[in-house]
Amino acid sequence: MKKPDLTGIKNIIFDFGNVLLNIDPRLTQQAFTELGIRPGVDFWGSQSSTELLINFEKGNISPDAFRKGALEMLSEGLTSEQVDQAWNALLLDFPSERVDLLKKLRHNYRLFLLSNSNEIHFIHYIKGFGEKFGFPLAGLFEKMWFSHQLRRLKPDPQIFTFVIDDAALQPQQTLFIDDTLAHVEAARSLGIKAWHLKPGQDVVDLFGG
Repeated sequence: MKKPDLTGIKNIIFDFGNVLLNIDPRLTQQAFTELGIRPGVDFWGSQSSTELLINFEKGNISPDAFRKGALEMLSEGLTSEQVDQAWNALLLDFPSERVDLLKKLRHNYRLFLLSNSNEIHFIHYIKGFGEKFGFPLAGLFEKMWFSHQLRRLKPDPQIFTFVIDDAALQPQQTLFIDDTLAHVEAARSLGIKAWHLKPGQDVVDLFGG
C-alpha cells in the first residue's frame, strides 16, 4: 500500500468521517425512508432538501430549524427525537486502534481535526467518544474545527486558509488526510500536502511499518 511521504511534515490535519470515525450515510437514508417520506417529496435530491442540509452543516440554521425542515418532508405524527435518531444512524464506531495511532503520532506531530459536520452529529459523537474512551475527543488534537462552527464547508478554499492562519501552519509542512477527492484537491491548491484515503484503506495503515 502506497503511503504519504512524511519528509518535512510537522502537522497533520485529519478529516473525521470515514477517516477516523466510521460512517455509513446509507443507514440514515434507510432510517428516514422507514420513518416515511411524504408523497411527492424527494428527501435527498430536491433543491430544498439540499439547501437544508448545506445550511445545517454551515451552521446557518439551528438544530430545531433542521428538525422542523425534516419533519415537513416526513410523514405526519413524527417527533424531533425520531429525526435525531434517523439522522445519527450513519454514525458508527471510532476504532480504538485509530485512537492509539493518534496518541502515538502526537509525540512527533501537531495534530488537528477538520470536519464538515453539524450540531446534532457533533453532540452525538462527542458524547459517544467520551463514554467509550473515558476522555474527550479534543484531548487527541491541538485544535478541532467543524464546519457548523466556522460557517464554511470543505472544499471551499477559505476553510483551509482559515485553518492555516488559525494554527499558524506552514502549508508545505502540513499533511491533510481526507476521503473526499474534492477536499484533497482544494487543500493541494493552497500548497498543503494532501492525501486521498480511498475506500477500503485504513488511516492506520498509512503510518504502519
